[in-house]
Amino acid sequence: MESKYCKNLCSCINFHIKGIFYCNTLWGGEGHEKNNYYDKNFLEKFLNQREILIENMKKGIVPSHCDNCVYLEAANDKPMEINNKFKRIECYHWVQCNCACFYCSNRQKTKLKITNPLFHKVKGIINIYPYIKELKKRNLIDDDARFSIVGGECTLLKEFPDIIKFVIKNNYPIDILSNGILYEKYISKALNANKKSFLSISLDSGTSETFKKIKRVDKFNNVVKNLKKYVKETKENSNQVMVKYIILKGINDNKDEIDKFFDVCTNIGITNFFPSIEFCNSVKPGKNPVISDKICELYEYMKTKAKEINPNNTVSTYDFVELMIKNKSYIIK
Repeated sequence: MESKYCKNLCSCINFHIKGIFYCNTLWGGEGHEKNNYYDKNFLEKFLNQREILIENMKKGIVPSHCDNCVYLEAANDKPMEINNKFKRIECYHWVQCNCACFYCSNRQKTKLKITNPLFHKVKGIINIYPYIKELKKRNLIDDDARFSIVGGECTLLKEFPDIIKFVIKNNYPIDILSNGILYEKYISKALNANKKSFLSISLDSGTSETFKKIKRVDKFNNVVKNLKKYVKETKENSNQVMVKYIILKGINDNKDEIDKFFDVCTNIGITNFFPSIEFCNSVKPGKNPVISDKICELYEYMKTKAKEINPNNTVSTYDFVELMIKNKSYIIK
């Protein structure tokens, strides 16, 4: 059997809602090996289980839940090597949010209901900050490690300041995903502390009417106001503030809305854009939905517009979305 390679399995740890995983579970789903937060020996078990998986991958033995994963590839000259120091630490251990986006991957968990209370700090299923400190104490975080914090809405998370202070103290870059409805001072501090850090906010619209349809809250002006703050506070490094537009069939899939989106962003001073398409609730077992020519054209239109606004910036995209657009299908083989 052909030896396989997976960059995530080699060096990633994901503090997920349902447990501690080896990678982002979007593609692998429920089948991933996981560890319980309340198991005192989780680290030893995690590392041992990962070693077994890696050895199997070298032999071409691939778990069924890794089938069709876009990050799984033939080893060629990249054999799987065990690196006990994590290079990617993902924090995805809560779903609380102050909006209810139409496309959210937590849609089934939240049933599109906005978390109550809306604007009070909340806990994840467990405080993962002590786990992160333990990784550092045991010298399990690579010097070139990168953190990411998603959810849920990070500005509502109680341990968010602790995680950010840790990242700043140790000079790690971090990717922060926020809806931008609330302003959080620690976000600007993280961006200014490390120039490789990014803030990504999904505006997904150029008007408050469309924003409300997608987010289920009337907070378009809040997001625009807070984007202005983040751009101002990052000064010459404002390209660290990235704005996303997820194309949704029948809602914002038209050039008029897209043009208004770019107008709003350029007036703020945004130069970094992230075009995408809705996929979190379209990927279903046994289904093979086709991406329409219209969606493909609008996606390419956004990339062109973003490049025209700032020719010096590489337009940010998901590599698996690029494959989806290329194949015009949600199933990547």
